[in-house]
Amino acid sequence: MRIAVTGAAGRLGRHVVARALRAGHEVVATDLPGAAGEPDGRVEWRAADLTDLDEVRAALAGAQGVIHLGGLVHPRYPEPQVHRVNVNGTYHVLVAAEEYGLEGVCLASSINAIGGVYSADPRYDYFPVDEDHPTYAEDAYSLSKWIVEQQSAAFARRRPDVAFSALRLHGLRDDAEAATSRGPDDGRARKDLWGWVSFDAAAAACLLALLRPTPGHAVYHVVADRTITGTASAELAARWYPDVPLRAPMEGNAGFYSTARATADLGWDPADDHPEIGPRERSRLPAA
Repeated sequence: MRIAVTGAAGRLGRHVVARALRAGHEVVATDLPGAAGEPDGRVEWRAADLTDLDEVRAALAGAQGVIHLGGLVHPRYPEPQVHRVNVNGTYHVLVAAEEYGLEGVCLASSINAIGGVYSADPRYDYFPVDEDHPTYAEDAYSLSKWIVEQQSAAFARRRPDVAFSALRLHGLRDDAEAATSRGPDDGRARKDLWGWVSFDAAAAACLLALLRPTPGHAVYHVVADRTITGTASAELAARWYPDVPLRAPMEGNAGFYSTARATADLGWDPADDHPEIGPRERSRLPAA
């Protein structure tokens, strides 16, 4: 497949581009002018500002699928800028993908689409948190990611034969050791439930989602199956969220986010931080 990757010069973008090449795909990589790399014979780089629809059209021309990672990754910008870049940029990607008839769309959402680390006092209704949990987003970044998911659902209704996936990424790090360096039980870790995921695992999820054989819109948690802290998860829940009910036992260092949907639909393994490239990443498998 000829895959367009937006935000390709970013940390996750570079991992996705490299993994797509290893899986045998062609890559059209796009990022802002000045951030885009030089053509190297394997990757075609195209500079584009995603808030300009015509530039997005030019960036996606000739692609068969898109992994959209471009955008602002935290709310520490002026709020109108966060909304404009993330929401308008994603809408433009979806418009161009529809106009070109792209076969698959994968969008970067965030675990904060329901609220979390950037909330004054995050609210969780139950643990483990699944993708159907209500949103209580407060800040511009988290709100933008929730809107991105709604945009994906809307375009999927217009193109019911295409797979649209929104990945709720969380705490991207190189490996488990790097993740634990965030500090185990401080207030920030409490807000986002001590979660993380490796770049390699997230890149695998991007390809698996793009090549998902079943059509329609779906949201997936892309989070490791264990926390960043050595403190037992049941103890963390009792200490920091005593009024939140447990829908399933929190054994050992089990993660607070359910990844069952990603495992069932995509074949993604939340326990494997550095997964080998499998057949599902190399080609679209027929629906069961």
